[in-house]
Amino acid sequence: MSRLGKLTVAALTCVAWTSVSARAFAQTCAPPPGFVDTPHPVVAPAEQLVARVEEITIDRPLSIVLSAVDKPLKDTFHKTGSLPIVSGDYMLTRGDFGAPGSRRLTCLADGSTLEEEVLQSERDNRTHLFRYVVWNYTTEKARPIEYGVGDFQYSDMGNGRTHITWTYSFKLKKDKFPGNLGAFGRYLFRVYFLDREYAALMRGVLNGYKTDAEQRANSGKLDPRN
Repeated sequence: MSRLGKLTVAALTCVAWTSVSARAFAQTCAPPPGFVDTPHPVVAPAEQLVARVEEITIDRPLSIVLSAVDKPLKDTFHKTGSLPIVSGDYMLTRGDFGAPGSRRLTCLADGSTLEEEVLQSERDNRTHLFRYVVWNYTTEKARPIEYGVGDFQYSDMGNGRTHITWTYSFKLKKDKFPGNLGAFGRYLFRVYFLDREYAALMRGVLNGYKTDAEQRANSGKLDPRN
C-alpha cells in the first residue's frame, strides 16, 4: 500500500461531528496511559485545507431532521472499507457533547483515540450550524494529519423540506507526506482519498439521515406510509 493509501484510516476524524447534540453511548472508553488533554488547534484559512462537500435534501421539516440526526455515533458511523468504527467515547468536559466548548475523547476499534471539540452550534427557526474540530490522533497511520474540521449547515427550504450541506476539511502536516508537497500534496490527498473512500463515507451518513428523517411524520412519530 502506498503512503497515501495508508491515509485512508484518517477518516477516523469523521466521528465527531454528526450529531446535533450527540450523547455519549455506553461503551468502554477511557483516556489511555500518558494521555494529555491539549487545547484544540487554531483552524487555518480555507486555502490551507483540503475539503470535500456533500449535500442532500430531505423531505421533512428542519425540526424533524434535527431530531432524526440526534443519535449515538454507533448508529451513525458504519464500517466503510478499511475505515475504523467507533468503540466508545469519554467526556472531557461536563454535560453532553454538543454545546460550544464541549470536548470528548473518542475511542476507535483499532485501539487508537482522538479528541473532538465543538466550535460552533447555532440554531434559529430556519437554520442550524454545527462546527467541530478533531485532533490529537494516536494512530501511527494518521501521522500526516494535523487536524480535521467538520461543518454542518441545516437549512429550512420551506414546504416541509430541509437541505443539509456537510463540509469536511483536513489540515495536513507540512513535514509529512503528502503535506510536505504543498498544494500538489493536497491535490493528491483529495484525489486518492477524500474524493473516494471518504466521500463514500460522507454520502452514507447523509443517506442514513435522510432515511431516518423521512420515516418520521411531522409529529415526530414513524410515518405510517413506510
